[in-house]
Order: sequence, then structure tokens, then C-alpha cells
Amino acid sequence: MKSKGVNSEVLSTNSNYAVTWVHALPDGRLFTLASMDKNYRPENTLPYEQFLFGRISNDGGKTWGAPYHLYTWPERIPSMVYAGSLIDSKGRLHVFAMRIKEYGWHDNVYKGGISYVRLDSYEGGNPVYSSIPCLDRYTGSLNNCIETSNGRLVIPFSTLAGIQDSKFVSSVIYSDVYGLNWSVSNDITVVSDEKSIESGAVEPIVIELEQNRLLMLIRTVLGTFWYSMSYDDGKTWMQAKPTKIVSSNAPGSFIRMPNGKIFLAWNNVMGHPMCGVRYSFARQCLHGAVSDDNLRTLKGARILLKKRIGDTNILHNAYPYTENVGNNEILLRTIEVEGKGGSRWGMEQSYLTKVSPSFLEETEVHDNWNEWVCDVPAADDGVELRPTAENVAYAITSFPYATSGEITVVTEGELDGEAKILLSNCYLDRLNFMPNSRANTWDDQIPVLYDAMVVSEPGVWKMVWKEGTIALEVNGKAVQTVPMASSQGLNHFGILFNGSGFLKIKHFDAKANDNRWNTGIEMGGGL
Repeated sequence: MKSKGVNSEVLSTNSNYAVTWVHALPDGRLFTLASMDKNYRPENTLPYEQFLFGRISNDGGKTWGAPYHLYTWPERIPSMVYAGSLIDSKGRLHVFAMRIKEYGWHDNVYKGGISYVRLDSYEGGNPVYSSIPCLDRYTGSLNNCIETSNGRLVIPFSTLAGIQDSKFVSSVIYSDVYGLNWSVSNDITVVSDEKSIESGAVEPIVIELEQNRLLMLIRTVLGTFWYSMSYDDGKTWMQAKPTKIVSSNAPGSFIRMPNGKIFLAWNNVMGHPMCGVRYSFARQCLHGAVSDDNLRTLKGARILLKKRIGDTNILHNAYPYTENVGNNEILLRTIEVEGKGGSRWGMEQSYLTKVSPSFLEETEVHDNWNEWVCDVPAADDGVELRPTAENVAYAITSFPYATSGEITVVTEGELDGEAKILLSNCYLDRLNFMPNSRANTWDDQIPVLYDAMVVSEPGVWKMVWKEGTIALEVNGKAVQTVPMASSQGLNHFGILFNGSGFLKIKHFDAKANDNRWNTGIEMGGGL
């Protein structure tokens, strides 16, 4: 289990229904909700009654106590699927559920809405229940909830504004009376020509940058997050714009730490598996970064959870939720799907991980073998590559994101032909390079995601990049210079070759000469 966590500590794992979002209590214990709900797939099976339970951890999330009953949802026919929760500054517990009446993945017919209950505390008491009439639309997920410095609860959702166009829009519901009534903001759209249900402005997250000023980060199918700004504490939102944060079609999570910095977790991944011919569902690794200037720039973009030997190629390490604990440490709750333990959609595995984000500000890494994703377990003295599946040898690692930097790799072995060095600003799984395993026509666009250089002999490889150009030296000789595909910089190094050869990577050094990179987020002025 520990091998899954990189630069992090895996605390525990359980069913997605047994450990949901994790909240820190004032006395240092942790609280989570467990749920029993009706299957929202077409069979819509038992139970007839649907419940919420509380669970407590006394040891920082390593073990969890027995569930205790908190609430029975009054609605029985729709599926009342736990979506998210918040403990406000008064100690009250707010719980949101997806009220799913019809789930038609194959025919794009989705019906439902949002339900809500407020309880006196994590122990329950005096439930105040309502559906949310101001946003009575089908929603697929909730990814964070905040209480602003003004005492306003702001809850972001993406919903289907109309079944016919099958496009999601993002908005927030907000309450100034701690959930006794709710209002809704304007809709935020992201336009693309994709036809899938996944298109549009999907699964937003929000954070307060300063009083009255909020930022929304939005999942899209366009290869990056998009963002929107609110200057009236979430009541109205500006037109969405693209960021420069590379992301597959997956949501992120962020939180402001006690030291004032913002921690961001997301899938800095692209490529296969693809949907249709263009957009990526790749979620094999989860990454983290940190910002000290309200997300104008980031540092890091390093792997936190990785694909392990035995996981499927279509693994999901995704849907992060973040919570502050201790002295600037982060609890990271994620789900795994298609992992080596047999997790599936509808049977997701929940992981709770602790992260100390200070490493994300590093400018150098040396022999970071635990950060490598490869076919053979990394040893204490390096990584060995031999062709395995589909006669492909492949390994990749992350390093501090650098707009300019340098890498030195020391290798030994025998190459049957040539090996490719791959440099990119995102994780690229071996699935991208396995012949006869891709089921669509997006293959010829994969190379634009990385810069490739060719080596034909082992030894000392040195790469230096700056001002949009990468130069490669092999054993002291200049070999190749290529233009960078990403003007932003680089944060992943991979090696790829076919044939019967083998390589051992004995030493790996990466140095970021400039480890601060621009997100493309502009704060702007007021309305």
C-alpha cells in the first residue's frame, strides 16, 4: 500500500462509501461520513431507506471507529448519493446529496437534483432538510465547499442546464444564514465542439483569495483547467477563461494552508485513454503544487499518488479532497478505480494520504527512485528498464517544474538500437506508446505532448533547457537540439525503447533554475 504514495504517506484505505471527505475536528480527531444509498444505475436497487453515518478516527486517519447513525434521508425513490460535506465555523454539519432519479449513460438522459441536510454537529441533532429548489438540475459530483470570511457558505456544482445539449454549466449555491435558505449564482459556460456528456464547465472548485474575491477552477475536456472570478463573494461570476495548468478531463482540489499558501492537487496527466478522438481521461497519477501568490504562479507539479505495478493501464487516481491538519500538513482523500485490487466504478476504493507540501518548493531532486513509474520495482540504487508488455521498455518520473533547468542521467546497459528521451510538462503513461492497444484516431496527436531526443549509447546524458530550446549531450558530446513543445517548462522525464536491450539508470539529477511557473490566471478588477 505504501508504494502508491509518493512524497506522501498513505494512512488507510477503505470503500468509497465507508470513508468520504475527511474533516479535522477542533480536538484533533478526524471525522468522516459513511453512506448507505440506493444504486443509481438503471436497476435502482435496494436499500429502500438511505442513511448517513458518522465515523471518528483517534489516530490521525490510520484507523476508523464503528459507524454511528446520523440521518435517514426522507426521500426513498431517488438515489440519495452522498456528494460532499462541510463543518462550518459554528460547528454545524452540512451534507449535500445528489438526488438521482434517472441515470442514462447510454442515451444521455439524466434527471435529478440536489438535496441537503444541516445537523447541529458531527454528532447529529436537529436536522434541517431541504431539496435545493434554486438549482433543481441533475449534477454528477461535488468537489469542495467553503465558508468565506463573510460567513457565507459557497457550494460549487456543475449541472445539466438542458438535457438536449448535454453540456454541463458551473454555478454556486450560497447561503448567508447557514443553510436555512439558498440562492444561486449565474451559470458559467465553457464552449467546445465536443458532443459528449462530459463537455462544458464541469466539477468546479472554489477558493477565497481575499474578502469578497473568489476564484473558481473548472474541469474541461480542452486539456487545461479553466477559471472564473467573482468579486461579490460568489453571487456573480465572470466569463470563464483558460488557464495554463495542464490537466486531463478530471477535477482538482485546493485549500489555503495555515501559512497562507494554496495547495493544489490534480491530474497533471494527458494522453490515453481517450474518449472519442480528442480528449483525455488519463488519470494514472495525481500531482501536487503550491502557490504563494493566490495561484498567479505555482511551484512543484510533482507526483503524489502513482500507478503501481499490477494496476491497469486505465487506472484512476482521482477526485482529490483536501483538508488541513497539523502544522501545514494536508490530508488528501482520493478514489481509485481500475487498480490492481479490483476497484471499479460503483466499487471505488478510497485512499487517505498525508502530504507535507514543503517539498513542492524544492529546486533539485537526486535519485528520486520512489517517484518513478516503471515495469520493474525501483531498487535503492536505481531503475532497470527491460522490454515487457508489447515489447516496450518505459519509465517516467516527475521533478520540480522548471521553465529553465537541467537534468543529468547516468545509465549503463546495452541498447538494441536507439532509446528515446521524453521531456514533457505532464505525466504520459506507457499506454501512449504501446502498439495495437489504442482504439481511436488520436494517436498521431500524442507526440505534440512531449519533446523527444534520441540516444544510441548508455553513459552520461545531460539535458539543458532555456528560452524554448532543449540541448542534449551524451558522454560529453553535443548530440541534439530541439525546440520545446511547451513554453511553460518541463516537469517529467521518460525513457522509451523497443527490442531486446536493457538499461539501468544509476543516477538521476534534475535542477530547476526557475521553479515558478505562470498559471495564466489573471485576477482582474471588480465588476
